Amino acid sequence: MKLSVKTLKGFQFEIEVKPEDTVCDVKKNIESFRGQNVYPAEKQMLIYQGKILVDDTTLEQNGVMDSSFLVVMLNKAEERRGGIARLPSEPPGQLPAAAVVTPEEQEAINRLEAMGFDRAQVTRVFFVCNKNEELAASYLLDHSHEFN
Repeated sequence: MKLSVKTLKGFQFEIEVKPEDTVCDVKKNIESFRGQNVYPAEKQMLIYQGKILVDDTTLEQNGVMDSSFLVVMLNKAEERRGGIARLPSEPPGQLPAAAVVTPEEQEAINRLEAMGFDRAQVTRVFFVCNKNEELAASYLLDHSHEFN
């Protein structure tokens, strides 16, 4: 089956996989397609419908079907834990009545929403993270259990 893989930067490509492939197998497939120096398998996080996929599970177990899309991002958790970036434990509850965003920022919000998160939550987190898409994605993934 074919899957579309999207990066946080908006790049999209297709890979060929089998339903019985593990998430780890898919990561290796992406690594060989994009290059070990660009997307090393051991640093990849794969997201499907807002959930991080676990390495030893299969695509079938995760409900991934033909023509679905996955989001791939690199796990930079070690850097964040080192004190480079910390977010408040709760994003602010209210957004300003109107916020101006550039077309690039709108695209970033759309990509974050495509990961499977609620648009209002994505927008809040995006602004809390000073419009840093990678930091917002990490926050959404790290705190997804708090949004339900």
